[in-house]
Amino acid sequence: MVTIIQQLDPRDIHGAAPDDTNTQSPTQRQQQEREATPENARQPTTNPALLTASEREIVRELSARDAIVRTEEESHQTLAGANAGMISYSYTAGPDGRLYATGGKVSIRPIQGLDGVAAIANQAAISRAASVPGSSAADFNVAKGASKNISAMIASQASAAAESYRMTLGLNAAPGKVDLSG
Repeated sequence: MVTIIQQLDPRDIHGAAPDDTNTQSPTQRQQQEREATPENARQPTTNPALLTASEREIVRELSARDAIVRTEEESHQTLAGANAGMISYSYTAGPDGRLYATGGKVSIRPIQGLDGVAAIANQAAISRAASVPGSSAADFNVAKGASKNISAMIASQASAAAESYRMTLGLNAAPGKVDLSG
């Protein structure tokens, strides 16, 4: 004895109501469920096909911000050279479950023990590192401080050079008693 089993598609039965859930793919059903869920109750998803249009826009914005932040912080670190510490990022989780860098900082400290031109060059490197395009107010203050330090160092060197010159010419004696006899 042979038994034949035939499976019928319910859509083929005359008079059967069409069932939308059977014609949708599982992804389409999941996306509809996600869109029906309030935004603040949605769980992140790693499947980009399930993201709503507004979630895809958020991901695009976070991705663009991430690229800007990373480029700026890497520029700070590169230009600061030996003065730079590690980059520290702050992150925001996207609706796709990924973390995006939305802020960052690089600690910058002047190299100690330098004097003269080396100290000025060190402060100039700090000023350049803090002056990259897109810099924050904190970066601007660091650049401003480094510029003030450079001005003070140049003034100090100019004063020392003038004093050395006076000493060389014998102008260190009291006024009126200059020995120019040589």
